[in-house]
Amino acid sequence: MRPLVVLAAYLSMAPTWAIETPETIAWEWHGIVARGKALEIRGITGDIRAIPSDSDEVGVTARIDATDTPGGVRIRAFEGENGLVVCAVRQGTDTCVEESAANSCGRIDFEVHVPTGVRLAAHTVNGGIQAHRLTSDVDAATVNGGVSVSTSGTVKASTVNGSIDASLLKPFWSKAPEFSTVNGRISVQIPHQVKASVQAETRNGTVVSSVPGFRGKATEQTLNGQIGGGSGSGSGPMTMRSVNGSIELRQKI
Repeated sequence: MRPLVVLAAYLSMAPTWAIETPETIAWEWHGIVARGKALEIRGITGDIRAIPSDSDEVGVTARIDATDTPGGVRIRAFEGENGLVVCAVRQGTDTCVEESAANSCGRIDFEVHVPTGVRLAAHTVNGGIQAHRLTSDVDAATVNGGVSVSTSGTVKASTVNGSIDASLLKPFWSKAPEFSTVNGRISVQIPHQVKASVQAETRNGTVVSSVPGFRGKATEQTLNGQIGGGSGSGSGPMTMRSVNGSIELRQKI
């Protein structure tokens, strides 16, 4: 991994630090990430909130709870394999804090501004993820927290202890959407004109579909079939899986 200063090809502008209060440190990064590249946020404990950028710039703000961050933690932005990576590192190192250290890292909340065409990968362990009104693909994963997302791109969302609420704003996507949780419900809203194959399954819950024109097999705990005509969008079926929770698929009114 190369340091931030060599990212002139598609990243620019340096981060700035600002101490707001004795309890909170705010870190900011603003710059350009090329269309087709990804903005990856690697959180540990804390929420991630993503909203559309009002320009071509990516904006990232990290708010560190200075009273609950033992050992000293800072934020690092660097060039990853697929784009810009932002994560927490311990003082004196350049390596992202691992998930196994979630209980000793303290709380860091991220707010990101995502421009059109930049993919978002938002990962945390103890926290929720919100990504609303975006115009690109979203990959959102947490362990203890919920996921709420709306985008005109495709979505991959997963959690262990939490629910998923998703709204797909366009009827076509480049890859099949995926939604999975263990302890939580899944609610997905799709627009009209969607043509897609669908698979949904829950072990301890119910599957409810209010999509007109569904063709296939539906039971209390499974859904397997087609929405609209043809084979659908993407490279495979839209999948929704929960162990202990209900699944709802509905069309936007």
